[in-house]
Amino acid sequence: MVKRPDDKVNDTAVTEMWAQEIRNVARDGDWILSRSYYAVGDAIVIGTPGEELSHASIYDAKSDSIVESVSSGVREKPLAELVGRNHWVLVVRPSGMTAADQTEALARARGQIGAAFDMSGMFGIDTPEQFYCSELVYWASQTEVRSGKRERVITPSGLMKYGEVIYWSGKRDDPQVVELATTRMARPPVRTETAAAPR
Repeated sequence: MVKRPDDKVNDTAVTEMWAQEIRNVARDGDWILSRSYYAVGDAIVIGTPGEELSHASIYDAKSDSIVESVSSGVREKPLAELVGRNHWVLVVRPSGMTAADQTEALARARGQIGAAFDMSGMFGIDTPEQFYCSELVYWASQTEVRSGKRERVITPSGLMKYGEVIYWSGKRDDPQVVELATTRMARPPVRTETAAAPR
């Protein structure tokens, strides 16, 4: 189980730093895997092997948002909102996909916004046109077709074998992460002065 830090100022600084770092490295169709603070996240981590990951989503760099499936169904949310509700975040670039392939994967995921959550799918009982989080990412990216492997149940940590980690945030309560975030956020924004036009 993970506990969210109590210091709201530091917490906000970490969220802002992570979101900016992700914007700097991620592209359309990259996978964002994360470890949440919710009880269901604890249950997923306890009940599944591999890395301690509880959620998967797919990134849209152009709108700075993610497409995800949660208990209320498939939806789109701002990147910062996703980052803000997690203890750590990974960005994974799926294997064997060009940037164009990834853009198509994002479009497939976006086309499912409004679809219902696939609760039975988490137990290996497929319900067509419904998705749980990592199932949506796996399906949209056509991972089965690309890998030749059929996953009865695909977990967030299970997705890692189908891509390469290109970013890891560190843990939200790590003193070095907090120090770096608060130092960056304390810096005044850089302003670019323009020369006055001659009269």
